[in-house]
Amino acid sequence: MLSSHCFLKMSAFTLVVGSAVAFAPVQPASFALRSSTQMPATRKHTARAASRMVNLRCAVADGVTGNVGDQLLDRENAHVVGLLQNPFDAQGSSGAFPGLPEHLSRMVDPPIPDMTPQLDPWGSNAGFPDRCPEDPFGLVREELSPFAESIKSVVDTDHPILSEAAKHFFAQRQGKRFRPTIVMLMSKATAPAPAEHTEGEIYDKQALLGQVTEMIHVASLIHDDVLDEADTRRGGEAVHKLYTNKVAVIAGDYLLARASVLLARLQNTEVTEIMSTALESLVQGEIMQIKTGEDDLLDMMTYLRKSYHKTASLICDACKSAAMLGGHAADSEAATAAEEYGYHLGLAYQIIDDVLDFTGASDVLGKPALADVSLGLSTAPVLYASETIPELKPMIKRKFKQDGDVEKTLRFVLDSDGVDRARQLALFHAQRAVNAIARLPESTERNALISLAHMVLSRKS
Repeated sequence: MLSSHCFLKMSAFTLVVGSAVAFAPVQPASFALRSSTQMPATRKHTARAASRMVNLRCAVADGVTGNVGDQLLDRENAHVVGLLQNPFDAQGSSGAFPGLPEHLSRMVDPPIPDMTPQLDPWGSNAGFPDRCPEDPFGLVREELSPFAESIKSVVDTDHPILSEAAKHFFAQRQGKRFRPTIVMLMSKATAPAPAEHTEGEIYDKQALLGQVTEMIHVASLIHDDVLDEADTRRGGEAVHKLYTNKVAVIAGDYLLARASVLLARLQNTEVTEIMSTALESLVQGEIMQIKTGEDDLLDMMTYLRKSYHKTASLICDACKSAAMLGGHAADSEAATAAEEYGYHLGLAYQIIDDVLDFTGASDVLGKPALADVSLGLSTAPVLYASETIPELKPMIKRKFKQDGDVEKTLRFVLDSDGVDRARQLALFHAQRAVNAIARLPESTERNALISLAHMVLSRKS
């Protein structure tokens, strides 16, 4: 595994390049001498985000212990300044959005629009909801067709190994383009005339946001694979297996640096703040995964917070950013609906991913089955199973480290109602996503976002 020193050095590279290159021209010396009050608004946002990320990633490198949430809480991120709603309260329970069905009593929800579809992916009425397209990806496939080539040109360098490593996912295994598809559909769904929203300055910036989102996601995958010592990703070898740990970390950092250059080109300080908060969340999720205490390993809200930070935050923040680039204020109905949709869809996606860790074959998933349990992670199916099978609790606390723990966990989970209850929790979040997006005017693009919620639940990989 990569040493803390090397990981920290590479991380510093990301922030220095990302902030200095993207928001210069300013000479490093003169930049260092400027006070925050003299700094232009855009650079203030970026410097604050860079400082935040340096502190967070230094904490990862040094091995943070104790109350991580208190140590790393940024008092000026997008949640605190009101650009994003805070999904969790001070005690780590549900905040602006319900994490668990039993928290609904705390919420004051806007009315659910008439004719809002009810998802039923596993029941007698299984299938796409009425009026919702069966191929939501197809609505923007042509627009995203030059996507991979655009990113490959953005990350091109004079260093062949770094260039090839950074381009690896975009050249070989592009995946489903799930996140950029969401960004483009949300951009259209929040436009005055969704079907006609195919060109212009606003559209170009939203398309650029889709690229930024995918680059951040891929960089996080490359880094995660190093930390988790994973051998495969998307059905092929992980970047660090093709090259080295050091090359993989540099490649991921370089992707983040180039993503910050594209983010600067949006020329929107509020979106910059929101997307930098998404980066912060990714690091917080990694820290939670490494440093969660024994008792918290049994807590469902701890699991949901980690899932939000590692998966849902990027989707949530990209959805809101797309709406805001379209001209909607942060507190507008359209932007808040987009944010709520992204939060719940992201959690539903992660919960189903954790279900598939038990029910899916490795050749379908593109990664080894039971990968999460093998890494010592307690996910929704395990936590629900432990409520009726107490023998699981000590195994969860020791992170399945004893011989036979992984095999026993598989048997206990499949013999319990853990998978079914986890699916119901995913359905709860997916339906909440549908209820949120239904507040937008009906269009094919809005309905395609509902289709994506259905596909998240019914997917096999």
